[in-house]
Amino acid sequence: MGQQNLWKGILLGAAIGGAIALIDQDTRRYVGEKSRNAGATCQGYVKHPSEAIHSLRVCYDSFSSQLNKGVEDLLELLQKAESMLNKVGEINQEVKQQLEAVDDPKEAS
Repeated sequence: MGQQNLWKGILLGAAIGGAIALIDQDTRRYVGEKSRNAGATCQGYVKHPSEAIHSLRVCYDSFSSQLNKGVEDLLELLQKAESMLNKVGEINQEVKQQLEAVDDPKEAS
């Protein structure tokens, strides 16, 4: 029951907020323009479904290539970070050995 009331409250709040936003004339004009454009686009896709599929495929290919490039860039960055951490570890080990050599009385004399 509580979850149902939550969703009703959210929907009611969104409806009231949308209605209040439409008081502004510029907002009404913007919503009308975008609604007409969306309707025209949907009608075009209904009349020519192959164009809709082609458009969807082009968008998918573009998104896929951008995602692949992002993953490759991330992997390259991680490899560089790993290399830097390895170098820091090597330097740390060398410093540790030098400090041990200085602290060792046999090697100091």
